[in-house]
Amino acid sequence: MNMVLNILQNNITINKIINYLLILLAFVFPLSAKKITGILILIIILWVIEGNWKNKFVVLRNSTPFKYYFVFIIFMGLSLFWSDSIYGGFVKHYPENGIVEYFKMYFLGFMLVPIMLTSMKQEYVKPIISSFLAAMFMSELASWAIYMEWIEIKGRLANNPSPFMHHSLYSIFLTVSIFVLVTEVFKVKSLYLKIVMVLFMLSSLVNLFLNGGRLGQLAFFISLFIFTLMKFKITFKTIILSVLTVVIIFSLAYKVSPIFQFRVDNAIHSIEKMSQGDFRSSWGSRVYALIVAKDIVLENPIIGTGIGDAKKEFMERSKKYPQGEVVIGYWHMHNQYMQILLETGIAGLFLFFLFLFYLLKISLDKEMYILLCTFLAIYMVGFNSEPLFWNRQPFMLFNFFIAIFLFFSMYDKDTKGI
Repeated sequence: MNMVLNILQNNITINKIINYLLILLAFVFPLSAKKITGILILIIILWVIEGNWKNKFVVLRNSTPFKYYFVFIIFMGLSLFWSDSIYGGFVKHYPENGIVEYFKMYFLGFMLVPIMLTSMKQEYVKPIISSFLAAMFMSELASWAIYMEWIEIKGRLANNPSPFMHHSLYSIFLTVSIFVLVTEVFKVKSLYLKIVMVLFMLSSLVNLFLNGGRLGQLAFFISLFIFTLMKFKITFKTIILSVLTVVIIFSLAYKVSPIFQFRVDNAIHSIEKMSQGDFRSSWGSRVYALIVAKDIVLENPIIGTGIGDAKKEFMERSKKYPQGEVVIGYWHMHNQYMQILLETGIAGLFLFFLFLFYLLKISLDKEMYILLCTFLAIYMVGFNSEPLFWNRQPFMLFNFFIAIFLFFSMYDKDTKGI
Protein backbone atom coordinates (compact mmCIF):
# COMPACT_ATOMS: atom_id res chain seq x y z
CA MET A 1 0.00 0.00 0.00
CA ASN A 2 2.85 2.38 0.85
CA MET A 3 4.42 1.61 -2.50
CA VAL A 4 1.20 2.61 -4.29
CA LEU A 5 0.99 5.84 -2.30
CA ASN A 6 4.60 6.67 -3.13
CA ILE A 7 3.89 6.20 -6.83
CA LEU A 8 0.79 8.38 -6.64
CA GLN A 9 2.74 11.11 -4.86
CA ASN A 10 5.45 11.15 -7.51
CA ASN A 11 4.29 13.32 -10.40
CA ILE A 12 7.17 12.26 -12.63
CA THR A 13 6.28 8.59 -12.19
CA ILE A 14 2.60 9.30 -12.79
CA ASN A 15 3.50 11.20 -15.95
CA LYS A 16 5.54 8.25 -17.20
CA ILE A 17 2.63 5.90 -16.52
CA ILE A 18 0.30 8.23 -18.44
CA ASN A 19 2.66 8.24 -21.42
CA TYR A 20 3.05 4.44 -21.31
CA LEU A 21 -0.73 4.13 -21.25
CA LEU A 22 -0.97 6.51 -24.23
CA ILE A 23 1.35 4.14 -26.10
CA LEU A 24 -0.94 1.26 -25.14
CA LEU A 25 -4.06 3.19 -26.15
CA ALA A 26 -2.54 4.06 -29.54
CA PHE A 27 -2.04 0.35 -30.13
CA VAL A 28 -5.44 -0.74 -28.84
CA PHE A 29 -7.94 1.66 -30.42
CA PRO A 30 -7.39 0.56 -34.06
CA LEU A 31 -7.89 -3.06 -32.96
CA SER A 32 -10.71 -2.98 -30.41
CA ALA A 33 -13.51 -0.52 -29.69
CA LYS A 34 -14.47 -2.30 -26.47
CA LYS A 35 -11.11 -1.92 -24.71
CA ILE A 36 -10.82 1.84 -25.34
CA THR A 37 -13.06 3.00 -22.49
CA GLY A 38 -11.24 1.21 -19.68
CA ILE A 39 -7.79 2.41 -20.71
CA LEU A 40 -9.01 5.95 -21.28
CA ILE A 41 -10.72 6.15 -17.88
CA LEU A 42 -7.50 4.96 -16.20
CA ILE A 43 -5.50 7.64 -18.06
CA ILE A 44 -8.01 10.32 -17.03
CA ILE A 45 -7.83 9.26 -13.35
CA LEU A 46 -4.02 9.45 -13.41
CA TRP A 47 -4.18 12.79 -15.23
CA VAL A 48 -6.39 14.17 -12.45
CA ILE A 49 -4.08 12.76 -9.75
CA GLU A 50 -1.07 14.24 -11.55
CA GLY A 51 -2.35 17.73 -10.77
CA ASN A 52 -0.28 20.69 -12.01
CA TRP A 53 -3.58 22.36 -12.92
CA LYS A 54 -2.25 25.89 -13.26
CA ASN A 55 0.19 24.92 -16.03
CA LYS A 56 -2.38 22.66 -17.69
CA PHE A 57 -4.93 25.46 -17.72
CA VAL A 58 -2.40 27.87 -19.27
CA VAL A 59 -1.53 25.37 -22.01
CA LEU A 60 -5.16 24.72 -22.93
CA ARG A 61 -6.15 28.39 -22.67
CA ASN A 62 -3.40 29.33 -25.15
CA SER A 63 -4.75 26.95 -27.81
CA THR A 64 -7.54 28.66 -29.76
CA PRO A 65 -8.52 25.52 -31.75
CA PHE A 66 -8.78 23.54 -28.52
CA LYS A 67 -11.08 26.14 -26.95
CA TYR A 68 -13.52 26.02 -29.87
CA TYR A 69 -13.41 22.23 -29.96
CA PHE A 70 -14.13 22.15 -26.21
CA VAL A 71 -17.09 24.52 -26.63
CA PHE A 72 -18.45 22.36 -29.48
CA ILE A 73 -18.28 19.18 -27.38
CA ILE A 74 -19.88 20.89 -24.37
CA PHE A 75 -22.59 22.40 -26.60
CA MET A 76 -23.49 18.89 -27.77
CA GLY A 77 -23.94 17.85 -24.15
CA LEU A 78 -25.98 20.94 -23.32
CA SER A 79 -28.35 20.12 -26.20
CA LEU A 80 -29.72 17.33 -24.01
CA PHE A 81 -31.48 20.09 -22.04
CA TRP A 82 -33.64 21.10 -25.01
CA SER A 83 -34.27 17.55 -26.16
CA ASP A 84 -37.82 16.32 -25.51
CA SER A 85 -36.31 13.00 -24.45
CA ILE A 86 -32.89 11.58 -23.59
CA TYR A 87 -33.76 8.13 -24.97
CA GLY A 88 -34.26 8.69 -28.68
CA GLY A 89 -31.05 10.12 -30.06
CA PHE A 90 -28.35 9.21 -32.54
CA VAL A 91 -25.68 9.55 -29.85
CA LYS A 92 -25.33 5.77 -29.96
CA HIS A 93 -27.81 2.93 -30.33
CA TYR A 94 -31.47 3.93 -29.97
CA PRO A 95 -32.96 4.01 -27.38
CA GLU A 96 -29.94 4.21 -25.03
CA ASN A 97 -29.71 6.89 -22.34
CA GLY A 98 -28.36 9.99 -24.07
CA ILE A 99 -26.56 11.35 -20.99
CA VAL A 100 -24.65 8.10 -20.39
CA GLU A 101 -23.82 7.62 -24.06
CA TYR A 102 -22.71 11.25 -24.48
CA PHE A 103 -20.28 10.81 -21.59
CA LYS A 104 -18.96 7.44 -22.85
CA MET A 105 -18.78 8.40 -26.49
CA TYR A 106 -18.02 12.10 -26.83
CA PHE A 107 -16.70 13.40 -23.53
CA LEU A 108 -14.30 10.52 -22.81
CA GLY A 109 -13.05 10.50 -26.40
CA PHE A 110 -12.54 14.25 -26.39
CA MET A 111 -10.54 14.08 -23.13
CA LEU A 112 -7.69 12.46 -25.07
CA VAL A 113 -6.89 15.89 -26.55
CA PRO A 114 -6.28 17.87 -23.31
CA ILE A 115 -4.44 14.91 -21.79
CA MET A 116 -2.03 14.62 -24.72
CA LEU A 117 -1.53 18.39 -24.87
CA THR A 118 -0.68 18.74 -21.19
CA SER A 119 0.87 15.41 -20.14
CA MET A 120 2.39 13.84 -23.24
CA LYS A 121 6.16 14.33 -23.37
CA GLN A 122 7.99 14.92 -26.63
CA GLU A 123 10.20 11.84 -26.26
CA TYR A 124 7.08 9.67 -26.23
CA VAL A 125 5.50 11.07 -29.40
CA LYS A 126 7.39 8.79 -31.79
CA PRO A 127 6.68 5.65 -29.71
CA ILE A 128 3.00 6.62 -29.50
CA ILE A 129 2.69 7.07 -33.27
CA SER A 130 4.79 3.95 -33.91
CA SER A 131 2.41 2.04 -31.64
CA PHE A 132 -0.54 3.18 -33.76
CA LEU A 133 1.25 2.14 -36.97
CA ALA A 134 2.17 -1.22 -35.40
CA ALA A 135 -1.51 -1.81 -34.67
CA MET A 136 -2.40 -0.94 -38.24
CA PHE A 137 0.29 -3.34 -39.47
CA MET A 138 -1.23 -6.14 -37.37
CA SER A 139 -4.66 -5.21 -38.66
CA GLU A 140 -3.39 -5.45 -42.22
CA LEU A 141 -1.84 -8.86 -41.59
CA ALA A 142 -5.20 -10.04 -40.27
CA SER A 143 -6.96 -8.51 -43.28
CA TRP A 144 -4.65 -10.26 -45.73
CA ALA A 145 -5.05 -13.55 -43.85
CA ILE A 146 -8.85 -13.24 -44.12
CA TYR A 147 -8.59 -12.36 -47.80
CA MET A 148 -6.39 -15.41 -48.46
CA GLU A 149 -8.80 -17.50 -46.36
CA TRP A 150 -6.03 -18.55 -43.96
CA ILE A 151 -8.01 -17.48 -40.91
CA GLU A 152 -11.63 -16.88 -40.02
CA ILE A 153 -12.96 -14.00 -37.93
CA LYS A 154 -16.66 -13.94 -37.13
CA GLY A 155 -18.57 -11.86 -39.66
CA ARG A 156 -15.48 -11.16 -41.83
CA LEU A 157 -15.35 -12.68 -45.31
CA ALA A 158 -12.69 -12.86 -48.01
CA ASN A 159 -14.67 -10.51 -50.24
CA ASN A 160 -14.62 -7.82 -47.55
CA PRO A 161 -11.67 -8.50 -45.23
CA SER A 162 -12.01 -5.72 -42.67
CA PRO A 163 -10.88 -7.47 -39.47
CA PHE A 164 -11.63 -5.23 -36.47
CA MET A 165 -14.21 -2.66 -37.56
CA HIS A 166 -16.77 -1.89 -40.27
CA HIS A 167 -15.18 -1.66 -43.73
CA SER A 168 -16.10 2.02 -44.16
CA LEU A 169 -14.28 2.91 -40.94
CA TYR A 170 -11.34 0.64 -41.72
CA SER A 171 -10.89 2.40 -45.06
CA ILE A 172 -10.53 5.72 -43.20
CA PHE A 173 -7.88 4.21 -40.92
CA LEU A 174 -6.00 2.82 -43.92
CA THR A 175 -6.11 6.15 -45.76
CA VAL A 176 -4.79 8.06 -42.75
CA SER A 177 -2.02 5.47 -42.28
CA ILE A 178 -0.97 5.77 -45.92
CA PHE A 179 -0.43 9.53 -45.70
CA VAL A 180 1.34 9.29 -42.33
CA LEU A 181 3.74 6.79 -43.94
CA VAL A 182 4.17 8.97 -47.05
CA THR A 183 5.05 11.92 -44.82
CA GLU A 184 7.51 9.89 -42.76
CA VAL A 185 9.26 8.15 -45.66
CA PHE A 186 10.67 11.48 -46.86
CA LYS A 187 12.28 12.08 -43.45
CA VAL A 188 13.78 8.67 -42.72
CA LYS A 189 17.50 8.38 -43.50
CA SER A 190 17.90 4.62 -43.16
CA LEU A 191 17.49 2.90 -46.55
CA TYR A 192 16.32 -0.30 -44.85
CA LEU A 193 13.62 1.57 -42.94
CA LYS A 194 12.57 3.44 -46.09
CA ILE A 195 12.07 0.13 -47.91
CA VAL A 196 10.03 -1.29 -45.01
CA MET A 197 7.85 1.83 -44.90
CA VAL A 198 7.29 1.86 -48.67
CA LEU A 199 6.26 -1.81 -48.58
CA PHE A 200 3.92 -1.09 -45.66
CA MET A 201 2.47 1.86 -47.55
CA LEU A 202 1.93 -0.16 -50.75
CA SER A 203 0.35 -2.97 -48.75
CA SER A 204 -2.02 -0.45 -47.14
CA LEU A 205 -2.91 0.99 -50.54
CA VAL A 206 -3.70 -2.42 -52.05
CA ASN A 207 -5.61 -3.37 -48.91
CA LEU A 208 -7.68 -0.20 -49.23
CA PHE A 209 -9.04 -1.36 -52.59
CA LEU A 210 -9.47 -5.00 -51.58
CA ASN A 211 -11.92 -3.86 -48.91
CA GLY A 212 -15.42 -2.58 -49.59
CA GLY A 213 -14.94 0.83 -48.01
CA ARG A 214 -15.85 3.30 -50.76
CA LEU A 215 -15.72 6.05 -48.18
CA GLY A 216 -11.97 5.77 -47.59
CA GLN A 217 -11.32 5.13 -51.27
CA LEU A 218 -13.01 8.39 -52.28
CA ALA A 219 -11.26 10.21 -49.42
CA PHE A 220 -7.95 8.78 -50.60
CA PHE A 221 -8.31 10.08 -54.17
CA ILE A 222 -9.33 13.59 -53.09
CA SER A 223 -6.65 13.73 -50.40
CA LEU A 224 -4.01 12.45 -52.81
CA PHE A 225 -4.84 15.31 -55.17
CA ILE A 226 -4.56 17.84 -52.31
CA PHE A 227 -1.38 16.24 -50.95
CA THR A 228 0.36 16.33 -54.34
CA LEU A 229 -0.56 19.96 -55.00
CA MET A 230 0.63 21.07 -51.56
CA LYS A 231 3.77 18.95 -51.64
CA PHE A 232 5.02 20.12 -55.03
CA LYS A 233 3.38 23.58 -55.29
CA ILE A 234 0.44 24.49 -57.52
CA THR A 235 1.63 24.60 -61.12
CA PHE A 236 0.23 23.31 -64.37
CA LYS A 237 2.61 20.33 -64.17
CA THR A 238 1.63 19.39 -60.61
CA ILE A 239 -2.08 19.63 -61.44
CA ILE A 240 -1.58 17.31 -64.41
CA LEU A 241 0.60 15.01 -62.25
CA SER A 242 -2.06 14.92 -59.53
CA VAL A 243 -4.85 14.12 -61.98
CA LEU A 244 -2.78 11.44 -63.74
CA THR A 245 -1.81 9.83 -60.44
CA VAL A 246 -5.44 9.66 -59.35
CA VAL A 247 -6.57 8.31 -62.75
CA ILE A 248 -3.82 5.66 -62.88
CA ILE A 249 -4.49 4.38 -59.34
CA PHE A 250 -8.26 4.41 -59.95
CA SER A 251 -7.90 2.52 -63.26
CA LEU A 252 -5.57 -0.11 -61.78
CA ALA A 253 -7.82 -0.60 -58.77
CA TYR A 254 -10.90 -0.93 -61.00
CA LYS A 255 -9.24 -3.55 -63.20
CA VAL A 256 -7.46 -5.53 -60.49
CA SER A 257 -9.91 -5.45 -57.56
CA PRO A 258 -13.31 -7.12 -58.16
CA ILE A 259 -14.59 -5.62 -54.89
CA PHE A 260 -13.65 -2.08 -55.94
CA GLN A 261 -15.14 -2.65 -59.42
CA PHE A 262 -18.39 -3.91 -57.88
CA ARG A 263 -18.59 -0.91 -55.55
CA VAL A 264 -18.01 1.59 -58.37
CA ASP A 265 -20.58 -0.11 -60.62
CA ASN A 266 -23.04 -0.26 -57.74
CA ALA A 267 -22.59 3.47 -57.08
CA ILE A 268 -23.28 4.28 -60.74
CA HIS A 269 -26.38 2.05 -60.65
CA SER A 270 -27.57 3.87 -57.49
CA ILE A 271 -27.20 7.23 -59.21
CA GLU A 272 -29.17 5.98 -62.21
CA LYS A 273 -31.98 4.76 -59.93
CA MET A 274 -32.07 8.09 -58.07
CA SER A 275 -32.42 9.96 -61.37
CA GLN A 276 -35.60 7.94 -61.91
CA GLY A 277 -36.92 8.79 -58.44
CA ASP A 278 -36.07 5.42 -56.88
CA PHE A 279 -34.05 5.79 -53.65
CA ARG A 280 -34.01 2.08 -52.77
CA SER A 281 -30.24 1.63 -52.94
CA SER A 282 -27.19 2.21 -50.77
CA TRP A 283 -26.47 5.72 -52.03
CA GLY A 284 -30.11 6.44 -52.72
CA SER A 285 -31.15 5.84 -49.11
CA ARG A 286 -28.40 8.20 -47.92
CA VAL A 287 -29.71 10.96 -50.17
CA TYR A 288 -33.29 10.25 -49.09
CA ALA A 289 -32.24 10.55 -45.43
CA LEU A 290 -31.04 14.09 -46.20
CA ILE A 291 -34.38 14.89 -47.83
CA VAL A 292 -36.28 13.69 -44.75
CA ALA A 293 -33.92 15.45 -42.31
CA LYS A 294 -34.14 18.74 -44.20
CA ASP A 295 -37.63 19.49 -42.88
CA ILE A 296 -36.61 18.79 -39.27
CA VAL A 297 -33.63 21.14 -39.62
CA LEU A 298 -35.86 23.87 -41.09
CA GLU A 299 -38.15 23.57 -38.06
CA ASN A 300 -35.22 23.68 -35.60
CA PRO A 301 -32.57 25.67 -37.48
CA ILE A 302 -30.58 27.39 -34.72
CA ILE A 303 -29.99 24.83 -31.98
CA GLY A 304 -31.46 21.66 -33.50
CA THR A 305 -33.56 19.03 -31.73
CA GLY A 306 -30.82 18.13 -29.23
CA ILE A 307 -28.83 14.91 -29.20
CA GLY A 308 -31.39 13.30 -26.90
CA ASP A 309 -34.16 12.66 -29.42
CA ALA A 310 -32.88 13.52 -32.91
CA LYS A 311 -33.29 9.93 -34.06
CA LYS A 312 -36.80 9.68 -32.65
CA GLU A 313 -37.76 12.84 -34.55
CA PHE A 314 -36.20 11.45 -37.72
CA MET A 315 -37.99 8.10 -37.44
CA GLU A 316 -41.37 9.77 -36.91
CA ARG A 317 -40.83 12.10 -39.88
CA SER A 318 -39.74 9.20 -42.12
CA LYS A 319 -43.19 7.63 -41.79
CA LYS A 320 -44.70 10.58 -43.64
CA TYR A 321 -42.56 10.08 -46.77
CA PRO A 322 -43.50 7.71 -49.62
CA GLN A 323 -40.16 5.87 -49.52
CA GLY A 324 -39.56 6.45 -45.81
CA GLU A 325 -39.09 2.74 -45.17
CA VAL A 326 -35.62 2.89 -46.75
CA VAL A 327 -34.33 5.13 -43.94
CA ILE A 328 -36.60 4.57 -40.96
CA GLY A 329 -34.26 1.95 -39.50
CA TYR A 330 -31.10 4.05 -39.84
CA TRP A 331 -28.78 3.85 -36.84
CA HIS A 332 -27.34 7.22 -37.81
CA MET A 333 -27.66 9.81 -40.57
CA HIS A 334 -24.78 8.51 -42.75
CA ASN A 335 -23.70 12.16 -42.89
CA GLN A 336 -21.85 13.92 -40.08
CA TYR A 337 -22.80 17.42 -41.23
CA MET A 338 -26.50 16.65 -41.30
CA GLN A 339 -26.29 14.82 -37.99
CA ILE A 340 -24.69 17.87 -36.35
CA LEU A 341 -27.39 20.10 -37.89
CA LEU A 342 -30.15 17.82 -36.64
CA GLU A 343 -28.72 17.57 -33.15
CA THR A 344 -27.29 21.04 -32.50
CA GLY A 345 -28.46 23.16 -35.46
CA ILE A 346 -26.54 25.90 -37.24
CA ALA A 347 -24.97 26.94 -33.92
CA GLY A 348 -23.34 23.54 -33.46
CA LEU A 349 -22.12 23.30 -37.05
CA PHE A 350 -20.77 26.86 -36.86
CA LEU A 351 -18.79 26.00 -33.71
CA PHE A 352 -17.34 22.93 -35.40
CA PHE A 353 -16.28 24.90 -38.48
CA LEU A 354 -14.75 27.59 -36.25
CA PHE A 355 -12.64 24.87 -34.65
CA LEU A 356 -11.50 23.67 -38.09
CA PHE A 357 -10.79 27.24 -39.23
CA TYR A 358 -8.49 27.96 -36.30
CA LEU A 359 -6.94 24.51 -36.57
CA LEU A 360 -5.82 25.35 -40.11
CA LYS A 361 -4.17 28.52 -38.77
CA ILE A 362 -1.78 26.77 -36.38
CA SER A 363 1.97 27.01 -36.95
CA LEU A 364 3.58 23.83 -38.28
CA ASP A 365 6.44 23.04 -40.61
CA LYS A 366 5.50 22.36 -44.23
CA GLU A 367 5.43 18.54 -44.01
CA MET A 368 3.29 18.47 -40.90
CA TYR A 369 0.95 21.16 -42.22
CA ILE A 370 0.42 19.18 -45.43
CA LEU A 371 -0.35 16.12 -43.32
CA LEU A 372 -2.81 18.19 -41.24
CA CYS A 373 -4.62 19.40 -44.38
CA THR A 374 -4.65 15.89 -45.84
CA PHE A 375 -5.94 14.43 -42.59
CA LEU A 376 -8.76 16.99 -42.41
CA ALA A 377 -9.60 16.37 -46.08
CA ILE A 378 -9.98 12.65 -45.35
CA TYR A 379 -12.45 13.39 -42.57
CA MET A 380 -14.28 16.16 -44.45
CA VAL A 381 -14.89 13.75 -47.34
CA GLY A 382 -15.71 10.91 -44.96
CA PHE A 383 -18.31 13.04 -43.17
CA ASN A 384 -20.39 13.11 -46.36
CA SER A 385 -21.19 9.43 -46.11
CA GLU A 386 -20.59 8.46 -42.50
CA PRO A 387 -20.90 10.27 -39.13
CA LEU A 388 -17.35 9.39 -38.11
CA PHE A 389 -17.87 10.91 -34.66
CA TRP A 390 -20.69 8.44 -34.02
CA ASN A 391 -18.31 5.49 -33.79
CA ARG A 392 -15.71 5.29 -31.03
CA GLN A 393 -12.74 4.20 -33.18
CA PRO A 394 -12.76 6.92 -35.88
CA PHE A 395 -13.60 9.49 -33.18
CA MET A 396 -10.52 8.37 -31.25
CA LEU A 397 -8.44 8.49 -34.44
CA PHE A 398 -9.57 12.08 -35.02
CA ASN A 399 -8.76 13.18 -31.47
CA PHE A 400 -5.47 11.30 -31.49
CA PHE A 401 -4.08 13.15 -34.50
CA ILE A 402 -5.66 16.51 -33.63
CA ALA A 403 -3.81 16.33 -30.30
CA ILE A 404 -0.55 15.49 -32.09
CA PHE A 405 -0.89 18.41 -34.53
CA LEU A 406 -1.72 20.83 -31.71
CA PHE A 407 1.12 19.42 -29.60
CA PHE A 408 3.71 20.13 -32.32
CA SER A 409 2.30 23.60 -32.95
CA MET A 410 2.63 24.46 -29.26
CA TYR A 411 5.85 22.73 -28.18
CA ASP A 412 8.01 21.68 -31.10
CA LYS A 413 8.93 25.06 -32.53
CA ASP A 414 12.18 23.86 -34.11
CA THR A 415 11.49 20.52 -35.75
CA LYS A 416 7.68 20.20 -35.70
CA GLY A 417 7.87 16.73 -37.20
CA ILE A 418 6.55 13.34 -36.16
